Amino acid sequence: MWSFVKERWGTLDTRTLGLFRVAFGLLLIGNLLDRTGFFGDDLVSFYSNEGIWPNHYALFLPPTPGYWSLLSGFSSPNEVRVAMAVIVVIYVLYTVGWKTRLMQVLALLCVESVNFRFLLPQHGGTVVMNILAVWTVFLPLGDRFSVDALLASLRHHPGASPSELSARSWTGDQVPTRTGLAIFGVFFNYAAIYFFNTVHKQGASWQDGTAVHYLLWQNRMATALAEWVRLHEPGFLSPALSWGTLVVEGSLVVLLLSPFLQSKARPLALLFIWGLHGSIALLSTIGPFSYSMMTFGLLCTTPGVWQWLERRWAARPRVTVKYDEASGLHRLGVRVVARLDLGRVLDFEAVPGARLGPAELKRIADVLPGWRWLSWLVAMPAGFSLARTALLALAPSVQPAPKPLPRPLLAQARWAVELVGPALVLSAVISQNLMENWAVPPSLKPASRPDWMTDIVNYWQVPQGWSMFAPDVPRQNTRLVVDATLADGTHVDPLTGAPPDFDTIDHGPWFMNQHWCEVHARMPGWRHHWRNFKDYLYRRPNALGWGPQRQIVRLEVYKVTADMPLPGMLNSTNPQRERLFGDEVQ
Repeated sequence: MWSFVKERWGTLDTRTLGLFRVAFGLLLIGNLLDRTGFFGDDLVSFYSNEGIWPNHYALFLPPTPGYWSLLSGFSSPNEVRVAMAVIVVIYVLYTVGWKTRLMQVLALLCVESVNFRFLLPQHGGTVVMNILAVWTVFLPLGDRFSVDALLASLRHHPGASPSELSARSWTGDQVPTRTGLAIFGVFFNYAAIYFFNTVHKQGASWQDGTAVHYLLWQNRMATALAEWVRLHEPGFLSPALSWGTLVVEGSLVVLLLSPFLQSKARPLALLFIWGLHGSIALLSTIGPFSYSMMTFGLLCTTPGVWQWLERRWAARPRVTVKYDEASGLHRLGVRVVARLDLGRVLDFEAVPGARLGPAELKRIADVLPGWRWLSWLVAMPAGFSLARTALLALAPSVQPAPKPLPRPLLAQARWAVELVGPALVLSAVISQNLMENWAVPPSLKPASRPDWMTDIVNYWQVPQGWSMFAPDVPRQNTRLVVDATLADGTHVDPLTGAPPDFDTIDHGPWFMNQHWCEVHARMPGWRHHWRNFKDYLYRRPNALGWGPQRQIVRLEVYKVTADMPLPGMLNSTNPQRERLFGDEVQ
């Protein structure tokens, strides 16, 4: 029974773990650049003391128990830019798999620090990123598709003759699967996300099939595609997509946790996840939620999927790589490309005086899995020089070395951490799911729990209340409009740089990023932060480089709302304007 449980719920292919690491690393990089406006104005607005939430205020009045952030030590925009640049470097090293174990820990600290630093607009997108970072910190993500694995292979198998390259003896060192409680933990956690998101969707819009219609009219979130679809929406579209969402989310609970027919269930779950969240991402801007869920979906890649991919890669045209055995750079180069040849379509031939130039490298890259999109780069002189420089830098690190001797004590310590850590997180996650989701009957909710469970949830920000667009999809658009009077007497909205437009509620989409989406929706309820927001608005002219005559002398902040068009209609109704605050806020 234990073997059955371990195999079905606690084991993953090391190629799958490597693929996940690369995808999650790219997600971390892309999300950070998006949040900060690539270190531009959004960095100032959200992560510096010139923005909406100064670090001293966050530390004086923490928004949640367990608040912390390494970014709290950086105040000015330039200080924060330096910190963000360091974080990007860590994310890049995590993605390529250099010192992977260390980078997993550092990446977790960075993810949490970034999310905590501007916690006010946190929603499901940032939480699922936290969950991925926490669970996978216990997993060996560097066994495959990593710089660590490449260096170890090159050190322990120095052979570079054609026969040794063709034999690919280094593949015998590759661990095919890894087992761990964290694997079950991450699948259980994501199954819980889908389960509660399904059972909580009990509102009228989900029952009558109008949920997706109202999602399309969320002007804060709607994309350009959503704008086109909602203007040409056939009557069947919203019911089909709304009810289809419920079916897919409910099915994913079974597909992710079923111990039977996993070779078929998990690939089907992967297709469902990418189909569902890819569609959501095309229609709405909800931060990293869709992309985090799609990244998790890659963990459903089974050995059967890898075998299918290898057969496809093996069907590519064979390429003979001719190299000069007398050249150390050639020998190192062919050893590297042989390890990238997952489809085994490369043949090797030692030819004295052979040339490996840009054209030859492009021909090789064209048949290597995942490298075809870079083949144009190595064909350029600059790209070829970069590849050559990388090989020269790699050479000192791959001197022949024996395989390290087993270290039983270290292995036992690592085993203990990889068991105890996930066990503690899993206990806290189960408890939090029972406590936080209103679909759980009161008789099942814990009356109390140890403080360490609460600390895990708070300090690592892994709350478990799952109600995305539930129980109902909002049917009202909300936007902030600021009426600021400048020294020269003109009126400007410093959020847009244009005159205040109280009719903007009818004109959308507004193409905001996730942070601004949440600021506009939540600021009416953030009374503690109205003073901070007012101070931020007064600083905007200097941040935008406006002159002395365009400084703000007085301002008022309004919430404007309107009901979304009913199905079959294109115009909003019931527009309203409510003054929130002005200069009287101290």
